Amino acid sequence: MFQFKLRGIPVQVHFSHVLIALLLGWSFAQSERAPTGWPGQVLVSQTHPDRAKTLAAVVIIWFFIISVSVLVHELGHALAARRFGLEPEIHLVGLGGRTLPHAKEELPWHREVLMTLAGPSAGLALGFVAGLTLLALRALGAPLSSMVAYTLEAAFAANVFWSLVNLVPVAPLDGGHIARAVLMRLFGRRGFLYAQLITLLFAGVGLGVSLFLRAPLLGLLFGLWGFRGVTVVQAYRRGELPLGAAAHPLAQALETAEQQIRAGALDEAARAGATVLRGADVPPTVASRAHLLLGWVAVKQSNGAEALRHFREVAHQRVPPAALAAAHSLAGDDATALPLWAEAARVADDATLRAEYAGALLRLGREPEARQLPGVRLAAAFLAAERVHYVRGQYEQAAHAAEGAFRAEPRPEHAYTAACDWARAKDTTSALRCLTLASQNGYADAPAAREDPDLASLRGLPAFEVWLQSLRADAPMTEQGG
Repeated sequence: MFQFKLRGIPVQVHFSHVLIALLLGWSFAQSERAPTGWPGQVLVSQTHPDRAKTLAAVVIIWFFIISVSVLVHELGHALAARRFGLEPEIHLVGLGGRTLPHAKEELPWHREVLMTLAGPSAGLALGFVAGLTLLALRALGAPLSSMVAYTLEAAFAANVFWSLVNLVPVAPLDGGHIARAVLMRLFGRRGFLYAQLITLLFAGVGLGVSLFLRAPLLGLLFGLWGFRGVTVVQAYRRGELPLGAAAHPLAQALETAEQQIRAGALDEAARAGATVLRGADVPPTVASRAHLLLGWVAVKQSNGAEALRHFREVAHQRVPPAALAAAHSLAGDDATALPLWAEAARVADDATLRAEYAGALLRLGREPEARQLPGVRLAAAFLAAERVHYVRGQYEQAAHAAEGAFRAEPRPEHAYTAACDWARAKDTTSALRCLTLASQNGYADAPAAREDPDLASLRGLPAFEVWLQSLRADAPMTEQGG
């Protein structure tokens, strides 16, 4: 693959495009059978002394025509996209090209239509320029080599033919994109289905015409497009397509629920996911996505068993390793969770995931291994271990983990967390010891400590009251206004 810029637009040429363009050039050269004129009169003879040189020239000419034509076509899309304020990028890949508009939101239907039409329009313009240039040169009587004439004729025929074919309403041709945009504008989500049915109809017609014309390559393309149309219709019936604003209504509800999860509204997200699953005729993919969402909610609500129940219902997509790892850890199965934490930490360069991986090692009693993990804050690893122990109700183990965090980083909140865990474990002596460590290192929030439910077992103890009084005594004096 190599890259360059054309009028400020990034262009990437993939190896697959180079290979297929050369193969097509070779195919066109081999099919030249005209008994007169260049190159047919040379290529038709297997013994002609210039045959090899002419064959190579025709391959190069067609490679040039195909690549330039595809580039101009995609440049039409890209310039229209830039006119609409986007920052497009062109890829020449395989038989054709692809323009990525990099739109941050779904384009209005009329802009999508105009941007799509710009590609075939640019191709037609290129074809007519080639054809008019040839006519002008012949009319002026200018010296014109057979190779130049052949190149201009081929460029005219290829661009006009392919641009017109591209306007046939068959996905993934530009005509198919236009039909989809217009029909979805008129009929909403069902317009997507109508566009695919039109694709199947025209693919069948195109296949029949290609058989009549004995054009196997064109027949192969229409056959592939027809097969693709069948798979897209099946995806529509499963609720997987279309995406965006016209997605399946239940999929749209899940998109809202996913936004609620990101906003921390877990109860609302859970209700939305449960409502989707209770719906009638829920497509399998949508149901799977709902289970994945509810599994994430359960993980964030520290309910590992519930999360695993939902994750087991997920099909058609992969549950993220971090989600599975968290669910198994919360459910008390760190042995199963450990390789999942390792995979999650390896795939994503994330400090939190590394800490969770190390925390799982600590809970399994493998502290030396946790200490050797690169890029892990030991205190964060101990706190990750503490949180899971706390959720499981293993308060003594949680307290030991919190004290490990304090030893790694002597911060007041770590000692205070250990005190809360010890209080939950009903070990008042250890709880008071850690509270003292917390105050000695700067903890001073007496009202919060007095109301903290984790410290409920200490209330009424004289030593706890003394500790609270010491916080107030150590609090800095504030000036009173007159």
